[in-house]
Formats: sequence, C-alpha cells, structure tokens
Amino acid sequence: MLRQFTLPFLLLLSCSSNDAKSSAWKKIKRVKAGKQYNEHEAVHIVVNKVGPFNNPTETYRYYSLPFCQTHSTTEEEDEVALTENMDISHLNRKEKRDGGVRHKQHMGESLVGDRREASPYEISFQDSVDWRLLCKTTLDSKALAKVSKAIYNNYFFEMFVEDLPMWGYIGDTVEEDFITEAQGSTGKSFLFPHLHFYLGYNRNKIVSAKVTTDMDRRVDISDMSEPIDVQFSYSVEWFEDELDWKNRMSRYVDSRFLPNSFEIHWLSIINSFVLVLLLTAFLTIILLRVLKNDFSRYMELDDEAMDEEESGWKLIHGDVFRFPQHTTLFCAAVGTGNQLLCVTFAHLLLALCGVISTNRRGSIMAGIVVFFFVSSFVG
Repeated sequence: MLRQFTLPFLLLLSCSSNDAKSSAWKKIKRVKAGKQYNEHEAVHIVVNKVGPFNNPTETYRYYSLPFCQTHSTTEEEDEVALTENMDISHLNRKEKRDGGVRHKQHMGESLVGDRREASPYEISFQDSVDWRLLCKTTLDSKALAKVSKAIYNNYFFEMFVEDLPMWGYIGDTVEEDFITEAQGSTGKSFLFPHLHFYLGYNRNKIVSAKVTTDMDRRVDISDMSEPIDVQFSYSVEWFEDELDWKNRMSRYVDSRFLPNSFEIHWLSIINSFVLVLLLTAFLTIILLRVLKNDFSRYMELDDEAMDEEESGWKLIHGDVFRFPQHTTLFCAAVGTGNQLLCVTFAHLLLALCGVISTNRRGSIMAGIVVFFFVSSFVG
C-alpha cells in the first residue's frame, strides 16, 4: 500500500523540481531595436550592470546592490503620493513586471560582461510622468555598508531602452577625505533614489534615451548604525526628437559621461614614435662603427692570423642556421602569431567595409572569437 503512494509522490516531486528549475533559468525575449510603438504601449527598461567608473572592466549585476525588484502596489503608491502632494490619478497602470529576470543576450554581449535583466519600471509610450513610487524599502546596516562602499568607489549603473544605453551615478560623497582614503571618516555619503528618464521618439520609434538623478531627493546614508527607510521613485519625460532612427547612435560619440582617457593622445604617440626612431638610429650607428673596424682589421690580416681564436660577436655567427630546440613549441608560437595577424587584418578589413557593425554591442568581440576559430587552419 505504501509503494502505491510513493511512486506518484516521487513523480510529482520531480515535476515540481523541474518546473522550479525551468522558472529559475527562464529568460525574457529581448525587444528588437526599431520597434514601432502604439500610444500608451509599454516600454521596457532593461538594467545591465554596476561598477566603478575608474575601472569599467570591473562590473557586477545591477541587483547585486539593494535596488527594487518589484514595483509598489497601487495602495502604497497612493499613500505616498498624498504625503508628496502628487496627483497620480492619470497614470497608466497596466503591465506589472518583476525585476531580476534575465534577458536573452548575444554572444558578444556576454563576452563583454553584460548582465541584462528586467526591471519593474512601468513606462508607457508618450506618457510623461511627474513622479511615481517604485518601492519603499528599509536598508539595514549590511545593505547600507554595501551601498556606501559603492558610492565611495564612484559606482555607476547602466540601463538600456532597446539598444540605447543610459548611464548614471548611484550616489555622491561630500567632504570626503580622499588623501587618507578613510571611507566615511570625515565626509557624508548620499544615495540617489530618484531617476528621471528623458526619452525621445520619432515616427513612433525611440531614437534617444537619457537618465539623470535628482539631487533634491538624495538620502543621507552616512549613519549606518540604524536602518534607514528609502523611497525609490522615478519620473518620465517624453519629447519629439528630429534625430533619425538610423543615426540614433551618433550622439554617443561625443558623450560626456564616457571618460576622456579614451581619446587619442596624438602628442604622446608622436613622441614615442620619434623616440623609437632616435634609438634605432643610435643603435645602427654603433653597430656600423663596430663592424667597420672589424672588417678593416680582417682585410689587413693574412691567412695564418685568421686561424686565431674568435672573440666577441663572432662567437655566435654559427647559431644562425643551428636547428632550434623545442621545435613543437616554436612552431606553435609561430603558427599562433600568424593566425592572430590574419584575424586582426581580416576583422579590420570587414569592419571598414561595413560588413561587421561597430554600433552593435559586442559585435567586435564576437567577430574576433568567430574569426579565430574559422582561421584555425592558418596555425
């Protein structure tokens, strides 16, 4: 009798575990760039990653910091709106989304370290919003210390609307002692809980996106001895933009948020090039003088004097055609170098011809990986 109930129970348990695994690994299909929106249609804000501004290669999940993963309820939003003296009766409250759900990514995006996930922001096309409550949360001492450390290290966040990136800072420090690098010793740390989205559209397509923070709504989190209640909120401003959709990436060329270190320093390049030329010329002159003296001395010697023991650089003249040791390693190194040269020149040629899109995020990295495997016969 016990065996009759055990088998169905085990089957039910395995099905439930498989459903849990499938829901945990479920990924949202990405919104294709260039989508034509209808009025009041939902627009998805995708969060990507956070990291220190001075080291863009060090990145973490956006939700590694205690941000809101669920949107506030209607009752909570109405309650806070009364205290803020905000009229939110005209809001379009249709679609509810949970944050932290992973998005499908291309291979190049995964290679550059993207971690795209859904966010609970409720934004609709051409519907400007003065204020909305995202969520109310309480940050304990552990969460405050984590956020304070991120603010001290000048962390920034990255979001996307379709394929348009947006950047902003998590917070700011005031009167911080950067000389002694004593975190929180003399200054104050402020968290930016309010985000303002500027979204531009042209012919029912989103062509520009930008996010800013509100300094008037910043929260002081310097005192980490007690939990602090934080209200995360956002606002949206839509405007008609004359920028064509195909030229939407042109504004990121002169983006002020990107560090100036990416600019080409022509003076340093010219200085290094001239220095290499001078060193090469000096080395050539020295070698020519040494070899000229040796050749003139050999011309004056007879055959008996030539049989004397050789010295100096002439001792290694026989090593030029000597069979090298570790030939397998030597051939592998030469073959890999030839393969890398072919990959580099082929990739640059296709990028210049427009075959590989340089605007598509991660396309260059993905192209390098694909070309490296395709050109394996070169090595």
